[in-house]
Amino acid sequence: MELEKKPIREFVGKVIRIIDETPSTKTLVFDIKGIDFDFYPGQYVMLNVPYEGEILKRAYSIASPPTQKDSLELTIKRVPNGKASVVLTERVKVGDEFLIKGPYGKFIWVPQMGTNLILIGAGSGIVPLMCILRYIASAKLEHVKATLLYSNTHYEEIIYREELEQLNTLSNIRIVHTLTRSHPPNWKGYTGRINHEMILREVENIPTNLYYLCGPPQFVDDIANILTDLGVDKGQIKKEKYD
Repeated sequence: MELEKKPIREFVGKVIRIIDETPSTKTLVFDIKGIDFDFYPGQYVMLNVPYEGEILKRAYSIASPPTQKDSLELTIKRVPNGKASVVLTERVKVGDEFLIKGPYGKFIWVPQMGTNLILIGAGSGIVPLMCILRYIASAKLEHVKATLLYSNTHYEEIIYREELEQLNTLSNIRIVHTLTRSHPPNWKGYTGRINHEMILREVENIPTNLYYLCGPPQFVDDIANILTDLGVDKGQIKKEKYD
């Protein structure tokens, strides 16, 4: 289905809050009061990041839902040897201002597209998926059923951990975690990579759902292959790759 494009806006956002999500990840909350900015869940913006006398342009998925009008949230994971991500996770202070432009991207979900959603993410690939979950919860879309399969290396690296626990208490949202490298002694979730068995166990009516995959390129390709093996039509699989 063809969706009407949201108008692209360019505006200055002031950082009003910095949330420590994990040891390597922060959420920057920008004040956008009075700015007519609208987007679809799953889209991203371009952020201008000053770095040693130059301006780096970086794409970041929007973490906050479109129902949240006065502020915009971007969640950024520090990349080893990164430039922009180091500035944004280590040097930014409340009050700093950034030029933001968007929204962009075709990794979009709206209820008309399908109401049985399976979101599969790894690491910071959770961000656009979280936007979708927050939208379902905040807009009270109780007819939509969503399951998130979320893979991380370590327990400490689970972004939005407490909020995901809250979302898991809703009747129409299920959160399934797996940890691939280490796990705490009383860990109740899965261990190891997301595989055929996990999907067969956790996902009902596999061929009929709409799938949103986000994470490193290899992860996204591997999951897409598993899903097609399990009989999912390629048209039902939406992909966003994070380098």
